[in-house]
Amino acid sequence: MARVSKPMKIITLRISEDEKARLEHLAERGDVTLSRALREGAALYLGDLHGRLHAVRGGRTTFHGLRRDKGGATLTPGSEPAANERATVERARVALSAGLDRIRESWLAEEAEAVVLAALRTWLSLVGETYCGNETFIGWSWFLRDYCPGYQDESARNGLNVATRASLARESAVNVDEVLESLGIGLNAMLQDAGGQERVRRAVVPSWRVLESELS
Repeated sequence: MARVSKPMKIITLRISEDEKARLEHLAERGDVTLSRALREGAALYLGDLHGRLHAVRGGRTTFHGLRRDKGGATLTPGSEPAANERATVERARVALSAGLDRIRESWLAEEAEAVVLAALRTWLSLVGETYCGNETFIGWSWFLRDYCPGYQDESARNGLNVATRASLARESAVNVDEVLESLGIGLNAMLQDAGGQERVRRAVVPSWRVLESELS
């Protein structure tokens, strides 16, 4: 059972039973106390408030609260990872890049588009879980929005969701070459932030370690 300190019990009174159960599950899965999970959740909430203010002023913010100017340059100060964190990010880079490369090779070898799109959906689920702890479209949609060229618009993200979900049932109008190029750019950018931005790193590193243990 995950542990909750007395001060943090006050916070738990403000969230629903479902949310408590979800936090408890995440705490046990990540081998941390529920109090820490709540504290980090509060930090993310405050970061979100700052991000909303930045957006009102004309800037952009990512899922993890990184501030970007209108041209896309990151304004949030960076930070250096610890050696073990850097190693984890590199393992994620190697594994996810290899997976995307295999899909790209299958496409170049004239594998059926339907199979390639279905494989991309599986790959995106891993990226979504790595980036924000959610393997569904909700999770990887944030990855698309924050890092992949051409997917800042919600309609583009929804279009890729439909195309990959229905790929084995019907033909798609998606340009696979463009999708692969965008995802490759996005993966590199996301992992670069994982190495240089604490807000992203504190999500990606534990998520990838959990994935490693589950997939080994």
